[in-house]
Amino acid sequence: MRILSLGFPMPGAAVDHYSFASAPSFFDYDALVVEPLALSALIEEIVAGTAEHATSAKEPVRNVPASPDSVALADLLRQRRDETERLLARGGLVVCFAQPNAPHDRVAGFAGCDRYCWLPAPAGLRYDEPFLHRGAGTQIGAIELEHPFGPFVHQFRAKLAYRAHVAEDAPDFTGRVFARSAGGAALGVELPLGAGRVVFLPPPARLPAGDERYAWSKALQEAVRRLLRSAAAVSPPPWLAGHDLPGLRERIAARDAAQAAAGAAAEALDSADGAVEELERYRRLLWQEGKFGLEEPVRAALALLGFLVLPDDLDTPAYLRLEGDRAVVFVEAEGSVDAVGMAAHYRLRQRLEDAVAQGKPARGLLFINGHRTQPPDERPPQHQDALRVAAETMRYGVCATSQLFAAVRAALAGDESTARAFREALLTTEGVLDDGWQRSPAAELGSSEHTPGTSEPLNREAATR
Repeated sequence: MRILSLGFPMPGAAVDHYSFASAPSFFDYDALVVEPLALSALIEEIVAGTAEHATSAKEPVRNVPASPDSVALADLLRQRRDETERLLARGGLVVCFAQPNAPHDRVAGFAGCDRYCWLPAPAGLRYDEPFLHRGAGTQIGAIELEHPFGPFVHQFRAKLAYRAHVAEDAPDFTGRVFARSAGGAALGVELPLGAGRVVFLPPPARLPAGDERYAWSKALQEAVRRLLRSAAAVSPPPWLAGHDLPGLRERIAARDAAQAAAGAAAEALDSADGAVEELERYRRLLWQEGKFGLEEPVRAALALLGFLVLPDDLDTPAYLRLEGDRAVVFVEAEGSVDAVGMAAHYRLRQRLEDAVAQGKPARGLLFINGHRTQPPDERPPQHQDALRVAAETMRYGVCATSQLFAAVRAALAGDESTARAFREALLTTEGVLDDGWQRSPAAELGSSEHTPGTSEPLNREAATR
């Protein structure tokens, strides 16, 4: 088995790594593993002239008509589509990390060029809306472990972050869905194409690096091997049932019983995994950073505490409301191995200023996880002093995610008075939130006179949309 990986790290003797430009002919391999974002980057680099790319024959690839000393980018892309079609025609496999489609309209001589121009599609379908939908999420739901790629998705489900999903209700859809989001969207999909298969997978939240590349590569290679093996298998002829072997029926029965037990165990494991992750994500408030590491659990924690957090899409900046209240509060989150600086302030300030310009003023909340690699009770101040001054000046709140974690723990333990005190402090503090809410009744948190870093009643009128 030979695999060609384009844009995805897969160490292993059976795997070759090239770019879309430098790779040998696709049809000389049994399977392709493709990260489409790598092709988009290559196209834009060639179009902009910011990087040099060449074919396996050392011919420069340029965004101009073909010449004796170079290859036209448009010709290379059409060649790759022909090679992929030929690979599939002989029973090959294409594994593609599903990304939303994107146009590349500056490719000379190739009208309609896009991110999937290299990949043939089943009759009646295109890798674009309304078949391939843009989406965003991290929650993987049902997984068909019997599918060759089911175990791969299950093994790395906590590290996947889907960017697209497939419309399985499309009129010409004949594929097989083996992995879904928590909301039921089709994320893992196998499409029959010619004599071959195309498999779409949810991509990792970040490309594996270091030693973790080996685990990803091993699991992917095993999934490719299983699918190629199953695709090559044919049904035995009916007359074979008359040629039994001593003990074969008993072994088949034992295998079927083991498969049934394994299926039940896998379902129990899925359920247990989901139950653990439902709570485990809140501990990420204490040590993580980034959109999926920190912002996702911040949103989940606020929802647990009774806020309406919108929208669901992690790619769109969040805001929150209380049920029955029109007050809007913009939310940002930032983590750092050092004290949190001004980057998140600038994001929040821009959102607040845009709201004022539109006549829809809002409040702001910044959740910080400074010195995140240290135990929370041993950390120095988690914010730079400039951030404190900026928050007091613009009158938005700054809250350490360790405090948010404490409020979540109280809510989970049924301590509603502490959770209520935190909610009140969160909505009224201008500047850095201190720990007073953990010691004082919620009724004592309000103050009619503002002091930087303390509480002030929320001006509901000014914070409406």
